[in-house]
Amino acid sequence: MKYLAHLFFILCIVGCSHGQSHNALLTEAEQMVFTQPDSVVRMLSPLWADSTMTEADRALFGLLYTEAIHRSDLSMMADSLIMHSVDYYERVGDRRRLARALLHHAIILYKQMQTHEAVLAMKRAEQMAEREADPAFNWYLYSVLGDVNDNVGNYPQTLRYYRQAYAAARQCDNEEWMVRTLNNIAMTFDLLGETDSLHYYTQMASQLAQNTAGEVYATFLENLARCHMAEGRQQEAKNCLLKAQALFHTDRSAKLLSDIYLDEGDTIAAREQWYRLINSMSPEVSIESYRKLISYLNRRGLTEEVADYSQRLNEVYRRLYEHNDAAGIIELQAQYDKQLKERRQYRRTIALLAAILALVAVAVGIVVYNRRRIDVLNNRFMRSQEQYNMTREELTQMRRQKEREQRQNSRQIKEVVSRLHVYANKGKAAPADDIDTLAQLSYAQSPALQELLSVLNAREQAVCLLTRQNFLPTEIAVLTISTPQSITNMRVRLLKKLFSQTGGAKDFDNLIKGVAEST
Repeated sequence: MKYLAHLFFILCIVGCSHGQSHNALLTEAEQMVFTQPDSVVRMLSPLWADSTMTEADRALFGLLYTEAIHRSDLSMMADSLIMHSVDYYERVGDRRRLARALLHHAIILYKQMQTHEAVLAMKRAEQMAEREADPAFNWYLYSVLGDVNDNVGNYPQTLRYYRQAYAAARQCDNEEWMVRTLNNIAMTFDLLGETDSLHYYTQMASQLAQNTAGEVYATFLENLARCHMAEGRQQEAKNCLLKAQALFHTDRSAKLLSDIYLDEGDTIAAREQWYRLINSMSPEVSIESYRKLISYLNRRGLTEEVADYSQRLNEVYRRLYEHNDAAGIIELQAQYDKQLKERRQYRRTIALLAAILALVAVAVGIVVYNRRRIDVLNNRFMRSQEQYNMTREELTQMRRQKEREQRQNSRQIKEVVSRLHVYANKGKAAPADDIDTLAQLSYAQSPALQELLSVLNAREQAVCLLTRQNFLPTEIAVLTISTPQSITNMRVRLLKKLFSQTGGAKDFDNLIKGVAEST
Protein backbone atom coordinates (compact mmCIF):
# COMPACT_ATOMS: atom_id res chain seq x y z
CA MET A 1 0.00 0.00 0.00
CA LYS A 2 2.88 2.37 0.76
CA TYR A 3 4.34 2.00 -2.74
CA LEU A 4 0.90 2.33 -4.35
CA ALA A 5 0.36 5.59 -2.46
CA HIS A 6 3.68 6.96 -3.71
CA LEU A 7 2.85 5.91 -7.26
CA PHE A 8 -0.57 7.57 -7.05
CA PHE A 9 1.04 10.75 -5.72
CA ILE A 10 3.54 10.88 -8.58
CA LEU A 11 0.81 10.27 -11.16
CA CYS A 12 -1.24 13.10 -9.67
CA ILE A 13 1.75 15.42 -9.93
CA VAL A 14 2.31 14.40 -13.56
CA GLY A 15 -1.36 15.07 -14.35
CA CYS A 16 -1.22 18.43 -12.62
CA SER A 17 1.96 19.41 -14.47
CA HIS A 18 0.17 18.96 -17.78
CA GLY A 19 -2.94 20.71 -16.50
CA GLN A 20 -1.23 23.89 -15.37
CA SER A 21 1.24 26.20 -17.10
CA HIS A 22 4.98 25.71 -16.77
CA ASN A 23 5.26 29.11 -15.16
CA ALA A 24 2.73 28.26 -12.41
CA LEU A 25 4.34 24.86 -11.73
CA LEU A 26 7.85 26.32 -11.59
CA THR A 27 6.69 29.16 -9.34
CA GLU A 28 5.17 26.63 -6.95
CA ALA A 29 8.34 24.54 -7.05
CA GLU A 30 10.53 27.57 -6.29
CA GLN A 31 8.48 28.30 -3.18
CA MET A 32 9.02 24.72 -1.96
CA VAL A 33 12.61 24.01 -3.00
CA PHE A 34 14.24 25.13 0.26
CA THR A 35 11.90 23.22 2.58
CA GLN A 36 10.57 20.29 0.50
CA PRO A 37 13.28 19.43 -2.05
CA ASP A 38 12.16 15.79 -2.39
CA SER A 39 8.69 16.90 -3.50
CA VAL A 40 10.22 19.35 -5.98
CA VAL A 41 12.26 16.55 -7.57
CA ARG A 42 9.08 14.53 -8.08
CA MET A 43 7.19 17.56 -9.38
CA LEU A 44 9.80 18.51 -11.95
CA SER A 45 10.91 15.08 -13.16
CA PRO A 46 8.15 14.85 -15.83
CA LEU A 47 9.43 18.08 -17.44
CA TRP A 48 12.78 16.61 -18.44
CA ALA A 49 11.65 15.72 -21.94
CA ASP A 50 9.33 18.73 -22.40
CA SER A 51 10.47 20.65 -25.49
CA THR A 52 7.75 23.33 -25.29
CA MET A 53 9.34 25.30 -22.44
CA THR A 54 10.61 28.78 -23.11
CA GLU A 55 14.25 29.64 -22.49
CA ALA A 56 13.35 31.32 -19.21
CA ASP A 57 11.33 28.30 -18.05
CA ARG A 58 14.12 25.91 -19.07
CA ALA A 59 16.64 28.00 -17.09
CA LEU A 60 14.41 28.03 -14.00
CA PHE A 61 13.71 24.32 -14.39
CA GLY A 62 17.44 23.58 -14.52
CA LEU A 63 18.10 25.65 -11.43
CA LEU A 64 15.23 24.23 -9.37
CA TYR A 65 15.80 20.63 -10.37
CA THR A 66 19.54 20.77 -9.62
CA GLU A 67 18.92 22.65 -6.41
CA ALA A 68 16.31 20.13 -5.26
CA ILE A 69 18.65 17.22 -6.09
CA HIS A 70 21.47 18.71 -4.02
CA ARG A 71 19.23 19.70 -1.12
CA SER A 72 17.92 16.13 -1.07
CA ASP A 73 21.54 14.95 -0.54
CA LEU A 74 21.64 13.40 -4.02
CA SER A 75 24.27 13.94 -6.71
CA MET A 76 24.36 15.06 -10.33
CA MET A 77 27.51 14.54 -12.37
CA ALA A 78 26.39 16.26 -15.58
CA ASP A 79 26.45 20.05 -15.56
CA SER A 80 24.86 20.91 -18.92
CA LEU A 81 21.44 21.58 -17.35
CA ILE A 82 22.70 23.98 -14.69
CA MET A 83 25.16 25.60 -17.10
CA HIS A 84 22.20 26.73 -19.21
CA SER A 85 20.72 28.37 -16.09
CA VAL A 86 24.03 30.08 -15.26
CA ASP A 87 24.39 31.45 -18.79
CA TYR A 88 20.79 32.64 -18.94
CA TYR A 89 20.73 34.40 -15.57
CA GLU A 90 24.11 36.00 -16.22
CA ARG A 91 22.80 37.28 -19.54
CA VAL A 92 19.55 38.71 -18.15
CA GLY A 93 21.18 40.06 -14.98
CA ASP A 94 19.10 38.11 -12.44
CA ARG A 95 21.71 38.20 -9.66
CA ARG A 96 19.64 36.36 -7.04
CA ARG A 97 19.06 33.29 -9.21
CA LEU A 98 22.52 33.54 -10.74
CA ALA A 99 24.06 33.18 -7.28
CA ARG A 100 22.02 30.02 -6.67
CA ALA A 101 22.89 28.62 -10.12
CA LEU A 102 26.60 29.31 -9.58
CA LEU A 103 26.56 27.50 -6.24
CA HIS A 104 24.94 24.36 -7.63
CA HIS A 105 27.17 24.38 -10.69
CA ALA A 106 30.11 24.63 -8.27
CA ILE A 107 28.85 21.60 -6.32
CA ILE A 108 28.82 19.54 -9.53
CA LEU A 109 32.30 20.79 -10.48
CA TYR A 110 33.54 19.89 -7.00
CA LYS A 111 32.24 16.34 -7.38
CA GLN A 112 33.95 16.21 -10.78
CA MET A 113 37.21 17.01 -8.94
CA GLN A 114 37.46 20.39 -10.68
CA THR A 115 38.11 21.99 -7.33
CA HIS A 116 39.58 25.31 -8.46
CA GLU A 117 36.71 26.06 -10.83
CA ALA A 118 34.25 24.93 -8.15
CA VAL A 119 35.72 27.16 -5.43
CA LEU A 120 35.82 30.17 -7.76
CA ALA A 121 32.14 29.66 -8.60
CA MET A 122 31.29 29.35 -4.89
CA LYS A 123 33.15 32.55 -4.09
CA ARG A 124 31.28 34.36 -6.87
CA ALA A 125 28.02 33.10 -5.39
CA GLU A 126 29.13 34.28 -1.94
CA GLN A 127 29.95 37.72 -3.31
CA MET A 128 26.48 38.02 -4.87
CA ALA A 129 24.77 36.62 -1.77
CA GLU A 130 26.16 39.46 0.34
CA ARG A 131 23.90 41.86 -1.60
CA GLU A 132 20.78 39.67 -1.41
CA ALA A 133 18.65 39.25 1.70
CA ASP A 134 17.92 35.54 1.23
CA PRO A 135 18.76 33.69 4.48
CA ALA A 136 17.44 30.32 3.20
CA PHE A 137 19.95 30.38 0.33
CA ASN A 138 22.69 31.85 2.53
CA TRP A 139 22.37 28.97 4.99
CA TYR A 140 22.98 26.42 2.25
CA LEU A 141 25.78 28.48 0.64
CA TYR A 142 27.71 28.96 3.87
CA SER A 143 27.17 25.33 4.84
CA VAL A 144 28.69 24.19 1.53
CA LEU A 145 31.63 26.59 1.87
CA GLY A 146 32.14 25.34 5.41
CA ASP A 147 32.16 21.74 4.19
CA VAL A 148 34.69 22.54 1.44
CA ASN A 149 37.05 24.18 3.92
CA ASP A 150 36.50 21.34 6.38
CA ASN A 151 37.56 18.85 3.69
CA VAL A 152 40.90 20.62 3.24
CA GLY A 153 41.50 21.21 6.96
CA ASN A 154 41.10 24.97 6.79
CA TYR A 155 39.33 25.03 10.14
CA PRO A 156 39.33 28.80 10.87
CA GLN A 157 37.47 29.38 7.59
CA THR A 158 35.30 26.34 8.29
CA LEU A 159 34.14 27.77 11.61
CA ARG A 160 33.61 31.22 10.09
CA TYR A 161 31.31 29.86 7.39
CA TYR A 162 29.45 27.54 9.76
CA ARG A 163 28.78 30.44 12.11
CA GLN A 164 27.44 32.49 9.20
CA ALA A 165 25.26 29.51 8.27
CA TYR A 166 23.96 29.33 11.84
CA ALA A 167 23.05 33.03 11.76
CA ALA A 168 21.15 32.49 8.49
CA ALA A 169 19.35 29.44 9.96
CA ARG A 170 18.26 31.55 12.94
CA GLN A 171 16.93 34.20 10.56
CA CYS A 172 14.84 31.47 8.91
CA ASP A 173 13.81 30.15 12.35
CA ASN A 174 14.46 26.63 11.02
CA GLU A 175 15.32 24.33 13.94
CA GLU A 176 16.59 21.48 11.75
CA TRP A 177 19.02 23.79 9.96
CA MET A 178 20.18 25.25 13.26
CA VAL A 179 20.85 21.81 14.77
CA ARG A 180 22.59 20.62 11.59
CA THR A 181 24.90 23.66 11.65
CA LEU A 182 25.58 23.38 15.38
CA ASN A 183 26.48 19.72 14.79
CA ASN A 184 28.98 20.79 12.13
CA ILE A 185 30.55 23.39 14.43
CA ALA A 186 30.80 20.86 17.26
CA MET A 187 32.44 18.26 14.97
CA THR A 188 34.96 20.86 13.79
CA PHE A 189 35.95 21.64 17.36
CA ASP A 190 36.18 17.88 18.00
CA LEU A 191 38.69 17.61 15.13
CA LEU A 192 40.63 20.51 16.65
CA GLY A 193 40.67 18.72 20.02
CA GLU A 194 38.83 21.59 21.74
CA THR A 195 36.52 19.60 24.02
CA ASP A 196 35.16 22.67 25.83
CA SER A 197 33.82 24.12 22.58
CA LEU A 198 32.56 20.66 21.58
CA HIS A 199 30.58 20.53 24.83
CA TYR A 200 29.30 24.11 24.40
CA TYR A 201 27.89 23.70 20.90
CA THR A 202 26.53 20.22 21.63
CA GLN A 203 24.70 21.70 24.61
CA MET A 204 23.31 24.45 22.35
CA ALA A 205 22.10 21.83 19.88
CA SER A 206 20.49 19.73 22.64
CA GLN A 207 17.88 22.44 23.21
CA LEU A 208 16.55 21.93 19.67
CA ALA A 209 17.67 18.41 18.71
CA GLN A 210 14.61 16.72 20.21
CA ASN A 211 12.53 18.21 17.39
CA THR A 212 14.73 16.67 14.68
CA ALA A 213 15.09 13.16 13.31
CA GLY A 214 17.16 11.00 10.98
CA GLU A 215 20.70 12.06 10.11
CA VAL A 216 20.49 15.37 11.99
CA TYR A 217 19.54 13.76 15.30
CA ALA A 218 21.97 10.89 14.72
CA THR A 219 24.83 13.36 14.23
CA PHE A 220 23.81 15.16 17.42
CA LEU A 221 23.98 11.82 19.28
CA GLU A 222 27.47 11.22 17.84
CA ASN A 223 28.65 14.57 19.19
CA LEU A 224 27.03 13.80 22.53
CA ALA A 225 28.86 10.45 22.54
CA ARG A 226 32.16 12.27 21.94
CA CYS A 227 31.39 14.48 24.94
CA HIS A 228 30.78 11.38 27.08
CA MET A 229 33.97 9.75 25.80
CA ALA A 230 35.97 12.88 26.67
CA GLU A 231 34.59 12.61 30.22
CA GLY A 232 35.37 8.86 30.43
CA ARG A 233 31.72 7.76 30.40
CA GLN A 234 32.12 4.97 27.87
CA GLN A 235 28.78 3.26 28.48
CA GLU A 236 26.75 6.44 27.96
CA ALA A 237 28.76 7.11 24.80
CA LYS A 238 28.14 3.57 23.55
CA ASN A 239 24.40 3.88 24.13
CA CYS A 240 24.30 7.16 22.18
CA LEU A 241 26.22 5.65 19.27
CA LEU A 242 24.04 2.55 19.09
CA LYS A 243 20.95 4.75 19.08
CA ALA A 244 22.51 6.97 16.41
CA GLN A 245 23.31 3.96 14.20
CA ALA A 246 19.74 2.75 14.51
CA LEU A 247 18.53 6.13 13.25
CA PHE A 248 21.09 6.76 10.49
CA HIS A 249 24.30 4.88 9.90
CA THR A 250 27.42 7.01 9.51
CA ASP A 251 31.09 6.07 9.28
CA ARG A 252 31.93 8.44 12.11
CA SER A 253 29.60 6.68 14.55
CA ALA A 254 30.96 3.31 13.46
CA LYS A 255 34.54 4.52 14.01
CA LEU A 256 33.69 5.81 17.48
CA LEU A 257 32.05 2.47 18.29
CA SER A 258 35.18 0.63 17.16
CA ASP A 259 37.23 2.80 19.54
CA ILE A 260 34.89 1.91 22.42
CA TYR A 261 35.00 -1.81 21.52
CA LEU A 262 38.79 -1.65 21.50
CA ASP A 263 38.86 0.04 24.91
CA GLU A 264 36.51 -2.67 26.22
CA GLY A 265 38.82 -5.38 24.88
CA ASP A 266 36.26 -6.59 22.34
CA THR A 267 38.72 -6.78 19.45
CA ILE A 268 36.41 -8.99 17.38
CA ALA A 269 33.64 -6.33 17.32
CA ALA A 270 36.26 -3.63 16.70
CA ARG A 271 37.77 -5.67 13.83
CA GLU A 272 34.38 -6.03 12.15
CA GLN A 273 33.97 -2.25 12.21
CA TRP A 274 37.48 -1.75 10.76
CA TYR A 275 36.80 -4.13 7.89
CA ARG A 276 33.73 -2.10 6.96
CA LEU A 277 35.32 1.30 7.50
CA ILE A 278 38.40 0.79 5.31
CA ASN A 279 36.09 1.54 2.37
CA SER A 280 34.73 4.71 3.98
CA MET A 281 34.28 7.78 1.80
CA SER A 282 35.98 9.77 4.55
CA PRO A 283 39.77 9.56 4.04
CA GLU A 284 40.44 10.14 7.75
CA VAL A 285 38.12 7.31 8.80
CA SER A 286 39.45 4.98 6.10
CA ILE A 287 43.12 5.62 6.93
CA GLU A 288 42.58 5.26 10.69
CA SER A 289 40.66 2.01 10.16
CA TYR A 290 43.45 0.65 7.92
CA ARG A 291 46.07 1.48 10.55
CA LYS A 292 44.22 -0.18 13.38
CA LEU A 293 43.34 -3.21 11.27
CA ILE A 294 46.98 -3.61 10.15
CA SER A 295 48.14 -3.27 13.77
CA TYR A 296 45.61 -5.91 14.81
CA LEU A 297 46.66 -8.31 12.03
CA ASN A 298 50.31 -7.72 12.84
CA ARG A 299 49.71 -8.71 16.46
CA ARG A 300 48.01 -11.86 15.21
CA GLY A 301 51.01 -12.68 13.04
CA LEU A 302 49.05 -12.60 9.77
CA THR A 303 51.91 -11.22 7.70
CA GLU A 304 50.32 -11.84 4.29
CA GLU A 305 47.18 -9.92 5.21
CA VAL A 306 49.32 -7.20 6.79
CA ALA A 307 51.20 -6.79 3.50
CA ASP A 308 47.95 -6.79 1.50
CA TYR A 309 46.26 -4.16 3.63
CA SER A 310 49.44 -2.09 3.83
CA GLN A 311 49.52 -1.99 0.04
CA ARG A 312 45.87 -0.95 -0.01
CA LEU A 313 46.61 1.79 2.54
CA ASN A 314 49.44 3.05 0.34
CA GLU A 315 47.01 3.17 -2.56
CA VAL A 316 44.63 5.27 -0.45
CA TYR A 317 47.50 7.61 0.37
CA ARG A 318 48.43 7.85 -3.30
CA ARG A 319 44.89 8.66 -4.42
CA LEU A 320 44.54 11.14 -1.59
CA TYR A 321 47.79 12.83 -2.56
CA GLU A 322 46.81 13.00 -6.23
CA HIS A 323 43.42 14.53 -5.56
CA ASN A 324 44.30 16.59 -2.53
CA ASP A 325 44.94 20.22 -3.31
CA ALA A 326 44.28 21.64 0.11
CA ALA A 327 46.98 24.29 -0.10
CA GLY A 328 45.78 25.34 -3.54
CA ILE A 329 42.16 25.65 -2.42
CA ILE A 330 43.11 27.63 0.70
CA GLU A 331 45.40 29.91 -1.32
CA LEU A 332 42.74 30.32 -4.01
CA GLN A 333 40.16 31.49 -1.44
CA ALA A 334 42.68 33.78 0.22
CA GLN A 335 43.62 35.33 -3.13
CA TYR A 336 39.98 35.72 -4.12
CA ASP A 337 39.13 37.42 -0.82
CA LYS A 338 42.20 39.62 -1.13
CA GLN A 339 41.32 40.67 -4.68
CA LEU A 340 37.71 41.26 -3.67
CA LYS A 341 38.87 43.40 -0.77
CA GLU A 342 41.19 45.34 -3.09
CA ARG A 343 38.38 45.85 -5.62
CA ARG A 344 36.09 47.08 -2.87
CA GLN A 345 38.82 49.35 -1.58
CA TYR A 346 39.37 50.63 -5.11
CA ARG A 347 35.64 51.28 -5.55
CA ARG A 348 35.53 53.02 -2.18
CA THR A 349 38.52 55.13 -3.21
CA ILE A 350 36.88 56.04 -6.53
CA ALA A 351 33.62 56.81 -4.74
CA LEU A 352 35.52 58.91 -2.20
CA LEU A 353 37.33 60.81 -4.97
CA ALA A 354 34.04 61.33 -6.79
CA ALA A 355 32.51 62.60 -3.57
CA ILE A 356 35.48 64.92 -3.03
CA LEU A 357 35.19 66.25 -6.60
CA ALA A 358 31.46 66.72 -6.09
CA LEU A 359 32.13 68.55 -2.84
CA VAL A 360 34.75 70.72 -4.57
CA ALA A 361 32.25 71.52 -7.35
CA VAL A 362 29.59 72.31 -4.78
CA ALA A 363 32.08 74.43 -2.82
CA VAL A 364 33.05 76.35 -5.98
CA GLY A 365 29.38 76.84 -6.76
CA ILE A 366 28.74 78.03 -3.24
CA VAL A 367 31.71 80.44 -3.42
CA VAL A 368 30.52 81.89 -6.74
CA TYR A 369 26.97 82.13 -5.48
CA ASN A 370 28.10 83.68 -2.21
CA ARG A 371 30.26 86.22 -4.02
CA ARG A 372 27.33 87.28 -6.13
CA ARG A 373 25.16 87.23 -3.06
CA ILE A 374 27.71 89.32 -1.19
CA ASP A 375 27.76 91.87 -4.02
CA VAL A 376 23.99 92.07 -3.89
CA LEU A 377 24.04 92.34 -0.11
CA ASN A 378 26.79 94.97 -0.26
CA ASN A 379 24.71 97.09 -2.62
CA ARG A 380 21.70 96.58 -0.43
CA PHE A 381 23.79 97.39 2.62
CA MET A 382 25.03 100.61 1.03
CA ARG A 383 21.49 101.67 0.29
CA SER A 384 20.43 100.64 3.77
CA GLN A 385 23.38 102.54 5.21
CA GLU A 386 22.37 105.66 3.34
CA GLN A 387 18.80 105.25 4.51
CA TYR A 388 20.07 104.59 8.01
CA ASN A 389 22.17 107.77 7.98
CA MET A 390 19.20 109.80 6.81
CA THR A 391 16.97 108.22 9.42
CA ARG A 392 19.62 108.73 12.05
CA GLU A 393 19.88 112.39 11.22
CA GLU A 394 16.11 112.74 11.39
CA LEU A 395 16.04 110.89 14.70
CA THR A 396 18.84 113.06 16.01
CA GLN A 397 16.93 116.16 15.06
CA MET A 398 13.77 114.74 16.62
CA ARG A 399 15.67 113.79 19.75
CA ARG A 400 17.19 117.24 20.00
CA GLN A 401 13.80 118.78 19.40
CA LYS A 402 12.31 116.57 22.07
CA GLU A 403 15.12 117.42 24.47
CA ARG A 404 14.47 121.09 23.86
CA GLU A 405 10.78 120.51 24.45
CA GLN A 406 11.52 118.54 27.60
CA ARG A 407 13.84 121.22 28.89
CA GLN A 408 11.25 123.82 28.12
CA ASN A 409 8.58 121.60 29.66
CA SER A 410 10.70 121.07 32.79
CA ARG A 411 11.39 124.78 33.02
CA GLN A 412 7.68 125.55 32.71
CA ILE A 413 6.81 122.90 35.30
CA LYS A 414 9.36 124.44 37.66
CA GLU A 415 7.81 127.85 37.14
CA VAL A 416 4.32 126.53 37.81
CA VAL A 417 5.50 124.50 40.83
CA SER A 418 7.30 127.57 42.17
CA ARG A 419 4.14 129.71 41.86
CA LEU A 420 2.07 126.99 43.52
CA HIS A 421 4.50 126.85 46.46
CA VAL A 422 4.13 130.61 46.84
CA TYR A 423 0.32 130.26 46.88
CA ALA A 424 0.58 127.49 49.46
CA ASN A 425 2.89 129.52 51.67
CA LYS A 426 0.46 132.45 51.51
CA GLY A 427 -2.46 130.13 52.34
CA LYS A 428 -4.18 130.74 49.02
CA ALA A 429 -5.92 128.21 46.80
CA ALA A 430 -4.22 127.27 43.54
CA PRO A 431 -5.52 129.11 40.47
CA ALA A 432 -7.29 126.78 38.02
CA ASP A 433 -5.00 127.94 35.20
CA ASP A 434 -1.89 126.85 37.06
CA ILE A 435 -3.38 123.46 37.90
CA ASP A 436 -4.38 122.99 34.25
CA THR A 437 -0.92 124.05 33.08
CA LEU A 438 0.72 121.59 35.52
CA ALA A 439 -1.56 118.81 34.23
CA GLN A 440 -0.79 119.56 30.57
CA LEU A 441 2.95 119.71 31.16
CA SER A 442 2.98 116.52 33.32
CA TYR A 443 0.92 114.57 30.80
CA ALA A 444 3.19 115.74 27.99
CA GLN A 445 6.13 114.29 29.92
CA SER A 446 4.34 111.02 30.76
CA PRO A 447 1.51 109.71 28.60
CA ALA A 448 1.38 106.71 30.94
CA LEU A 449 0.51 109.05 33.78
CA GLN A 450 -2.27 110.64 31.74
CA GLU A 451 -3.74 107.23 30.98
CA LEU A 452 -3.49 106.19 34.64
CA LEU A 453 -5.23 109.35 35.96
CA SER A 454 -7.89 109.47 33.24
CA VAL A 455 -10.38 107.72 35.56
CA LEU A 456 -10.11 110.43 38.25
CA ASN A 457 -11.94 113.70 38.67
CA ALA A 458 -10.15 117.07 38.49
CA ARG A 459 -9.58 117.35 42.27
CA GLU A 460 -8.13 113.80 42.50
CA GLN A 461 -5.89 114.46 39.50
CA ALA A 462 -4.64 117.67 41.13
CA VAL A 463 -3.75 115.76 44.31
CA CYS A 464 -1.83 113.16 42.28
CA LEU A 465 0.06 115.81 40.26
CA LEU A 466 0.99 117.84 43.35
CA THR A 467 2.14 114.67 45.12
CA ARG A 468 4.42 113.84 42.18
CA GLN A 469 5.97 117.31 42.57
CA ASN A 470 6.77 116.60 46.24
CA PHE A 471 4.17 119.00 47.73
CA LEU A 472 3.50 118.37 51.42
CA PRO A 473 0.03 117.22 52.43
CA THR A 474 -0.51 120.55 54.19
CA GLU A 475 0.43 122.41 51.02
CA ILE A 476 -1.87 120.24 48.92
CA ALA A 477 -4.67 120.85 51.44
CA VAL A 478 -4.25 124.63 51.13
CA LEU A 479 -4.03 124.58 47.32
CA THR A 480 -7.14 122.37 46.97
CA ILE A 481 -9.06 124.02 49.80
CA SER A 482 -9.09 120.79 51.88
CA THR A 483 -7.81 119.55 55.21
CA PRO A 484 -4.54 117.58 55.55
CA GLN A 485 -6.47 114.61 56.90
CA SER A 486 -8.79 114.53 53.91
CA ILE A 487 -5.76 114.68 51.62
CA THR A 488 -4.21 111.75 53.51
CA ASN A 489 -7.45 109.79 53.29
CA MET A 490 -7.74 110.55 49.58
CA ARG A 491 -4.22 109.27 48.94
CA VAL A 492 -5.05 106.01 50.71
CA ARG A 493 -8.19 105.65 48.58
CA LEU A 494 -6.25 106.44 45.39
CA LEU A 495 -3.71 103.71 46.29
CA LYS A 496 -6.51 101.18 46.15
CA LYS A 497 -8.25 102.77 43.16
CA LEU A 498 -5.24 103.27 40.90
CA PHE A 499 -2.88 100.50 41.97
CA SER A 500 -5.23 97.92 43.52
CA GLN A 501 -3.09 97.85 46.64
CA THR A 502 -3.69 98.49 50.32
CA GLY A 503 -1.38 100.49 52.53
CA GLY A 504 -0.63 103.98 53.74
CA ALA A 505 -0.41 107.38 52.07
CA LYS A 506 3.36 107.03 51.79
CA ASP A 507 2.90 103.87 49.70
CA PHE A 508 0.71 105.86 47.33
CA ASP A 509 3.30 108.64 47.13
CA ASN A 510 6.05 106.18 46.16
CA LEU A 511 3.93 104.53 43.49
CA ILE A 512 2.59 107.70 41.88
CA LYS A 513 6.08 109.17 41.76
CA GLY A 514 7.34 105.96 40.15
CA VAL A 515 5.09 106.20 37.10
CA ALA A 516 7.55 106.39 34.21
CA GLU A 517 8.09 109.48 32.13
CA SER A 518 8.55 109.23 28.36
CA THR A 519 12.12 109.16 27.16
